[in-house]
Amino acid sequence: MIGFDLEHISKVKDENRLLKKIATVNEIAYIEKFKNKKEKVASLWAVKEAVFKCLNVTNEKISFKDIELGHLENGKPIIILHNEALKLVKGKTVEISLSHTKDIVGAVAILK
Repeated sequence: MIGFDLEHISKVKDENRLLKKIATVNEIAYIEKFKNKKEKVASLWAVKEAVFKCLNVTNEKISFKDIELGHLENGKPIIILHNEALKLVKGKTVEISLSHTKDIVGAVAILK
């Protein structure tokens, strides 16, 4: 299964409020390190939406915080699933790829 999402960075009006709604403690700590916080929050939103689509679920079935964006030492993004999201994948993993321009961020998620 594949999920894809695009987000306009300019649509993120209140990044702190959105972070509280969708982000884990680890994601908030990671994003706080950057000056381009709106871009990072828009990227996080795109990632979580792509994973929802990949898993073929809505946010009524799993929480935004059940999907966590992490990074390897080399910066490669990884998906860490928790709770109901982890149960849904039944031993499979979700791979993620991110891209961005000045105005738009995009994410592709693949269930493997």
